[in-house]
Amino acid sequence: VELGEMAWSAPKSPTGHAGPAEWEMPRDPEEEGRSLLSGCSDHNLPSPMRPVPRVFRASWPSASSRAMFYIRPGLDLWALFGIILTCVLTSEATEKDHPAWRLLRNNTFLFVWLPFWYRFCQGFVHFLLSLAILPGPVIYHEGPLLKYYPKWVLDTIQESHALRQKNRPRLAAAGGITLQLTAPDGCVIDALYFRGAGAAVDGPTVIRFNGNAEAIELQDELLPRIYTTSGVNFLMFNYRGVGRSKFLAVWKSELLGHLLGLNRTPTKAGLVLDAWTVTEFALKELGVPCSKLVLVGHSIGGAVSAEMAAAHPHLRVSVCNSRSFSKLSSVVVLLAPSFLGIPAASRKGRALRVLARVSMAVSGWEFDTAKNWSHVQGFKWVEFSRADHIIPHEISLHAVLVEGERAQGRGEEDMRARVLPLINLTGMDNHNRMWLDTEMVQHLDLVAEAAAIDGSGSSVEPARRLREKRLYELL
Repeated sequence: VELGEMAWSAPKSPTGHAGPAEWEMPRDPEEEGRSLLSGCSDHNLPSPMRPVPRVFRASWPSASSRAMFYIRPGLDLWALFGIILTCVLTSEATEKDHPAWRLLRNNTFLFVWLPFWYRFCQGFVHFLLSLAILPGPVIYHEGPLLKYYPKWVLDTIQESHALRQKNRPRLAAAGGITLQLTAPDGCVIDALYFRGAGAAVDGPTVIRFNGNAEAIELQDELLPRIYTTSGVNFLMFNYRGVGRSKFLAVWKSELLGHLLGLNRTPTKAGLVLDAWTVTEFALKELGVPCSKLVLVGHSIGGAVSAEMAAAHPHLRVSVCNSRSFSKLSSVVVLLAPSFLGIPAASRKGRALRVLARVSMAVSGWEFDTAKNWSHVQGFKWVEFSRADHIIPHEISLHAVLVEGERAQGRGEEDMRARVLPLINLTGMDNHNRMWLDTEMVQHLDLVAEAAAIDGSGSSVEPARRLREKRLYELL
């Protein structure tokens, strides 16, 4: 049967959520030896023999993130109760009333309206901005909201859905092992893991963070092979709401689970939790040392990976920022008029930019990548294109870093050792295109340097030539 003719859909488990074994049966090169390992502890086995764990539950990255998971719905209930109470009981507080009621009645703005507007901005405004900043969960949604989509939206996303259905088996045939990684807030992350040629489970590993409108099923199978051919394990995943990455059902209702999930964890906080989940899986479950873990973030994925790494500087993981921005608000303000088809120089365009700047400030959607970049303690490098039409170079992370070097009396040449400039191709999408052959070689050299794959001294150059030879054979 040709892949183009396959009509595949994910079967449902009794709880309404697809499990990893039910999604597909990917090719696993270790399957023949599984029977010999029964009854043994995976972590006590030599690394080359260890099977890849397919299910994982992440812990909370911090006490504050765990507390906010409960505080957000609590503030919603408090604000709702307070508004109803103050609207129903319109009389002024008197000396005969309870002190608590007098305090609440005399400070309505502080105790009722301030929490309400905080949650309105951090919840509703945040959600509206998410539709434009991160359209992936809308375009590639496979959850309970799909049946409420208008017909014109369904017609628009039908082609991408069919393409993802077609490409999933191809990624499995390329060695992809499906993983089910549960975030601390209960969202199940869909991921694919590719074992590097001759690599141990705890060997050098690259985790890729997608852009805002990407899905792992839309990646060419060449992408993981670029790394696996070089002896590097590769892991990529879908953000929450994209494809099979879904919230768990609540009271057997996927819709209720999805709505509660969005309420408890705003989209931006969810992205960082997703990043933490896959990183902890690699460090804790696979046993990859921090010095061997490389986070490769494309576009908004570069901001997500940088924020997660900056929040945990003790991990000292390596980070690659590929074609990303210095601050998310700069991109939103710049592209807001064109997003709605309004001329940027017009009066409406200028007003829309002001509205976009204010909305970003009050909604909690900011990613300050330049600030986070200074707190990343591991090996790090930036990839950029001066002909990027999505993120113009003047607001890219590279441009801000160069400006900072010049402010300190240093030139751009002082940071070239950790910069990979991409070739500007006329008439091409320089933001989303795959690396060219020479760019792939340079990228893999930086990955090898970050994870210390080539060793040191006289062994570096032979290892580099062998990696380059294998890459060109693959291409």
